[in-house]
Amino acid sequence: MESKSTDKIEILKSEFKSVEPEFELVEDSKQRKRHQNQLDDSQQEIQILRKALEENNFFRLSIYFLDYILRAQTALFEQIHTQQGLPRIIASMSVLCALLSGMYGLTMGLDHSIFQSISAAIKLPVLFMLTGIICLPSLYIFNVLLGQKFRFLQTAALMAMTLATTTILLASLAPIAFFFSLTTQEYNFLQLMHMAVFGLCGVYGVQYLYRGCSYIAFRMNQPLNNLLLRIWIIVYALVGMQLGWRLRPFVGNSGSPFALFRDQQEGNFYGTLWNAFINLLGLN
Repeated sequence: MESKSTDKIEILKSEFKSVEPEFELVEDSKQRKRHQNQLDDSQQEIQILRKALEENNFFRLSIYFLDYILRAQTALFEQIHTQQGLPRIIASMSVLCALLSGMYGLTMGLDHSIFQSISAAIKLPVLFMLTGIICLPSLYIFNVLLGQKFRFLQTAALMAMTLATTTILLASLAPIAFFFSLTTQEYNFLQLMHMAVFGLCGVYGVQYLYRGCSYIAFRMNQPLNNLLLRIWIIVYALVGMQLGWRLRPFVGNSGSPFALFRDQQEGNFYGTLWNAFINLLGLN
């Protein structure tokens, strides 16, 4: 009886293993068909984008890309795939990221003082730019080692677009942050609110990165290495949190004097997050 049951289990395992690759092939086929449909539907937008790249300066292109990121992502992905005008795309996306993150930064220090607000508006773009610069080499090297054929400028353009996408959502939430900064003096609440906003925007940004990598891999006729992105996303999140900790304060406690930077020996990001949560609930 035991041998028969063991044989049945082995048969079921072999059947499952044979079905699993077929399922992956079906999913890959669906994804490739979806990308092809997106490419066919975006031909007009692609031509308009290429004309805009030739005729506009960096600042005007950054405003132009604000619209394209929201409604014509495939056109941007296709432009990265063709490797045309990549330096202009990277520069314009960086300008857009700096402007929008600075806009949100202005709302962060309002509860403390105008000086804290201006400080946060300067430091927040620095935070995004440094995070991108630090994480870009690892994203490119992982690509190379794991068999992806992305060029360095293509990887840099995807990184810049990820940051720009994150800051677009961040800027859209600036009025909400501004409202709470004016209507509450609860420092722990403001800390947690801004952390939640950054977490939400970061998740949206890396989803955009995944879609871009998936599209370019499709255009290069190769499968996307999901392991690569999962590892890199963890690295990206850790670098962003640690760098944000080193550049603090952004919000500023209304009971303390203005400071451009804080003593780096005070705790860590995770301890501050936990303490803010405990203090907000009154459990300290």
